[in-house]
Amino acid sequence: MRSTLLSRPFFFTSIPTVAAMLALAGGVGCSDESTSTTGTGGGGTGGAGGSGGSTFTCTLPEAVFEVGSDNGHADPFGAKAAGQARAGRILNADQIVQPAHDRQKIRVGDFWLVNDKIAVAVEDKGGKSDGYTRFGGEVLALDHVGDDGRPKGISYYNETMMGLLIEAIEPSSVTVLKDGSDGGEAILRVAGVTKPIPFIEGTFGALFPNRFNLEAALDYVLKPGAEKVTLRYSVINRGPDVLDFGINKPSKDEMFGFFHYSRSQMYTKEFGFGDATGLVEWVGFDSGPSSFALRTPDGKLEYGIKQSGFALFWGPGFISDPCTVTTHDHVELIVGGPGLDGLGEAVRRETGEAAWAEVKGTLKDGNGLPLGGAWVHEVGDDGAELSRTTTAADGTFVLHTPPGKTVKFVPQKLGYPTHNGTEVAPGTAAVDLTFAPHAVLDITVKDQGSNEPLPVRIQVIPAAGVPATPEQRGVLDEVNGRLYQEFSMAGASTLVVPPGDHHIIISRGYEWEIFETDVTAEAGKTVNVNASLLRSVDTTGRMCADFHIHSHQSADSNDPIEHKVKGAVADGLDIPISSEHEWVVDFQPTVEALGLQKWARGLANEELTTFVWGHFGIGPITPNDDALNRGAVEWIGKNPPAFFDDVRAHPENPWIIVNHPRSTGIGGYFSASGYDRDTDKGKADLWSDNFDAIEAFNDSDFEKNRDSTVADWFAQLNFGHKFWAVGSSDSHHLRTSPVGYPRTCFYFGHDDPTLLTPSGVRDVVKSGDGIVSGGLYMTVSGPNNEHPGQMATVDGSGEAVFVVTVESPSWFSGDTLEVIVNGKTVSTEPLLPIGNGPSNKFMNQVTVAIDPNAERNWVVFHAKGEGDLAPLHPGRKPFAVSNPVFLKK
Repeated sequence: MRSTLLSRPFFFTSIPTVAAMLALAGGVGCSDESTSTTGTGGGGTGGAGGSGGSTFTCTLPEAVFEVGSDNGHADPFGAKAAGQARAGRILNADQIVQPAHDRQKIRVGDFWLVNDKIAVAVEDKGGKSDGYTRFGGEVLALDHVGDDGRPKGISYYNETMMGLLIEAIEPSSVTVLKDGSDGGEAILRVAGVTKPIPFIEGTFGALFPNRFNLEAALDYVLKPGAEKVTLRYSVINRGPDVLDFGINKPSKDEMFGFFHYSRSQMYTKEFGFGDATGLVEWVGFDSGPSSFALRTPDGKLEYGIKQSGFALFWGPGFISDPCTVTTHDHVELIVGGPGLDGLGEAVRRETGEAAWAEVKGTLKDGNGLPLGGAWVHEVGDDGAELSRTTTAADGTFVLHTPPGKTVKFVPQKLGYPTHNGTEVAPGTAAVDLTFAPHAVLDITVKDQGSNEPLPVRIQVIPAAGVPATPEQRGVLDEVNGRLYQEFSMAGASTLVVPPGDHHIIISRGYEWEIFETDVTAEAGKTVNVNASLLRSVDTTGRMCADFHIHSHQSADSNDPIEHKVKGAVADGLDIPISSEHEWVVDFQPTVEALGLQKWARGLANEELTTFVWGHFGIGPITPNDDALNRGAVEWIGKNPPAFFDDVRAHPENPWIIVNHPRSTGIGGYFSASGYDRDTDKGKADLWSDNFDAIEAFNDSDFEKNRDSTVADWFAQLNFGHKFWAVGSSDSHHLRTSPVGYPRTCFYFGHDDPTLLTPSGVRDVVKSGDGIVSGGLYMTVSGPNNEHPGQMATVDGSGEAVFVVTVESPSWFSGDTLEVIVNGKTVSTEPLLPIGNGPSNKFMNQVTVAIDPNAERNWVVFHAKGEGDLAPLHPGRKPFAVSNPVFLKK
């Protein structure tokens, strides 16, 4: 269906060993104990043996599955008024109500199943099927129905991969068996043959030696008044053996792969929002306005693995007897909400469980004012997260409590004092919750030179620490002791804090001085903090880019696009570049919507995420809503040479950056292709050098990559290539991974983001005139002012003199300059300070001699400093690396 997937820590690339990959393969070829998961996927079919040597004949007719109407009901949205469930094809754009997530689109030709409560959008066969299954016939939206009978457009359902091991139905038809006009069930049928899902087949096909290739049908069944759609699965076994899909064997074959992390939080009643293990009754996904649950009517689901946004569960399985059409209710999708509490009620109604009691409440702050937008957790006596909701703008909320049990309601909102919870006994109809009094920080930040407001990062670190939120509650705390990591775009923020002492850090990336102060915040009072920041580092003519930024349009990131752009601008990044897995997003419209054009220019780029031979940055590339995966370059069924040619054929002439080339497993191109530095070659069918740059520094510094990606880059330069090094963050979560460390700074000759164009940035990137900055800013000037990427002429003695400047704000520094010629360190010297501050500025004059025996000479400069980039980015090292300057006689 229409969706996208994952990244360097993507679930497959994060599991490099065969044994761990068998967590998805389900133990094919090795025991369960050899895997790192608790699930048990199966490896094929178990049977009752052969037919004793006699000739077996199956008399099932050639065509078994009935095909229905092409279009079904002409007015599916009239179902509510008629008290029916209806199924019909979308025949015009007026019948399209897109999901809220702006991902996989509903298009003319797809189908609706609608009753008075829910609406289910199902994709037509084939065509432009976004995502990873690619066959069509899958759910696109699970929505609620409004008073007008139309879907509300509040679905955040992304993608669920359902199959028998790695096979899903490739539809030959999607038709309406019953349109519901008779007042009964509405049924949409997807019929075809099970085929290996292409991207899994190419990656792990060898781990699954058996192929089912079964004639199959998947019926979507919706009843009038139901809050669930039942997926009824049928297979034809024309053979002589029993097909056991998990009933009488330890491994299971019914696979459910969830790609909902980016917009929803996964919940199980057994483990709350924490990691599941073993068996669970159902799996829920809380996305706020509209949530859903998946359950298997024949038994419990078994947890398999959860990694980088992907969650895998196995169904209980079923048996198909010889020469039989086997039909069973495969799965139920229950539509609930708002939030977990509304989902829990829907599940209980659809499973026949006893209803829980409604408890209404109001939450107030310490001043007695209603407080909206707060969590209210319902916690059992064992600490289990039984339910949860958020308060309305007027502070009101509703939760449902289990019969006969005393529970605790625990409110939570960022900045407000910790609440110990209020016990709620059986029979309680209403409860009022109140936070203890809080304090307020009123913070304003201006540019010390112009007195204009500045976009900044604000960190607030309470002296008393931040109490950890239990994992079951699904609320992630900030790291590094922070209460807040606020990205203020207008230089003004009002932040609620608990009473007490707080350390405040205000910053704007690596070109600016930092403001720090300690305040004592008293209950019921406001502390005013007025700060000014000085831009102390001179980067005239240069602007910096991060090519590798993920948002919630990647399946393994839950950061909203706006949040990611704010984080980039607050940390002083000039060119934030989107890098979604198999999806194209342009950050510039968000930059403009936030009014940040003065500070940044966003660009579109995709991380082409193969499951065989690496990941690649492709940009600039233009988003296209009518194209597969919004214009992402197709890679399935291709090897790198053909793929690179396809990229070169794009009208944007995009760059090709090899992302994290030495990432373990299949995420790194150099690793997957077996690139050999001594021969400058990889595997014949996989290696191509038709790229522009390598991501030598992925959220890491020079020293961490010296013997891996840096060594690769140097080898390639010595073989005559002009591949440029870039540094990028690969940020998936701003909580832990800042945008812009490292970043790549290019010479544009001006400092105005509004003058940048995608093609202009592309051309500068391809020129090689760049410096990778991990905090330190560097400039390199040759004897005739040559820049990186250019050719400098040596004098008669074979030498050239370079001037290297390195600069940082006062809160961190560099101390060493390394000169590297043709891949070998020829000198290491102290950085020589100049100027009177406030920045730390250094200038070294370096004489570089060529090797007369080398076919080509080049020089790279590397600066570094001791310590780290605290308090902005603790643990990350300051460094800078130039791209090569080439030398000739």
